[in-house]
Amino acid sequence: MDYISPSRKNEAEMTAKIGQLRTLLIQACPLGTPLNTNIRSLNGSLDDIQELPTDENQPAWRSNTYKGKPQVNVCITEKVKSKQYDKKDVVDTWQVYGAVNCKCDIEGSAPNVTLTLNLPTNAPPLQDIVVHHCVTSVDPAMLMSSSIEPLDDSVFNGPYKFPFVPPSVSFDLCYYTSQVPVPPIMGCYQLIEEGSQLKITVNLKLHESIKNSFEYCKACIPFFNRGPIAQLEYKVSYGQLDLSREKSLLVWVIGQKFPKSLEVSLTGTVSFGTAGKEHPTDYVCTGNTAYVKLYFRIPDFTLTGCSVDQHSIQIFAPGKPKITTSRELISSDYYIWNSKAPAPMVYKTLLD
Repeated sequence: MDYISPSRKNEAEMTAKIGQLRTLLIQACPLGTPLNTNIRSLNGSLDDIQELPTDENQPAWRSNTYKGKPQVNVCITEKVKSKQYDKKDVVDTWQVYGAVNCKCDIEGSAPNVTLTLNLPTNAPPLQDIVVHHCVTSVDPAMLMSSSIEPLDDSVFNGPYKFPFVPPSVSFDLCYYTSQVPVPPIMGCYQLIEEGSQLKITVNLKLHESIKNSFEYCKACIPFFNRGPIAQLEYKVSYGQLDLSREKSLLVWVIGQKFPKSLEVSLTGTVSFGTAGKEHPTDYVCTGNTAYVKLYFRIPDFTLTGCSVDQHSIQIFAPGKPKITTSRELISSDYYIWNSKAPAPMVYKTLLD
């Protein structure tokens, strides 16, 4: 193995190296997870390996003791999924999933940190909370709040306080969901056949409560089980429309902001050439069953309103660390289905 070169002849030296293997493995694979699979980059020589910590209070997940300028980074990432149909007998669905990622470069064998998540007044509570094993204590009622149960006054609504002893590496402190009242972008997609052409209409509206400042925002309109796009006529009220190199996908680049009306629209007609083996196929999107998929990221914003006040983070360790907090909302599986054709759905409303 790489740690002990077979060319070594000195038996005493070989025995010493074998005795250091346990220490190296604990550093390289704390809790069985490799920090770096390139063994040679961990330590140039086994002589440089630090001895096992003698502090009995140091948890197993802090295999290395940090030395340097203290700093703490916290990032809240929320991902929103949605399926929209624009049909009276089908319910649109959306879900938001959050993760709080932390990187704590602070000295000490077992430093204590307390982080509190804040929500705006009257915001829906955080639910389905799962915490990292480094969290030392938590209100049991926080973990009992489930999205399966209906919201009422008995649901835990904070404070969301997490005391923990941070690992040496970046980690997700907790995960959560929330029953937000509206999706960030509502949409309508209509695709119908007119002779040898397809007529498409896409309308998108940004909800007024959403921060109108995107890193990117685009709508992808794929065409499956057809030939290449041979002719395209279109009109967009905002942004620009691009055709993919394969000529089977339209990309509507909305950009970094919606207009003041918060509404954008696309209309057009598409005709196709002869289909070949190289053109995309799909078992769901047959006939006129089709969708628009949205991709966007909004920095410094969360759909739940969840945030971390850097001044409220308590750190019981030597030095005054630099604290950085950020948050973001990212789309994930955000579909708007053609309302003029059948579409896969979760459930229908109960109608008389």
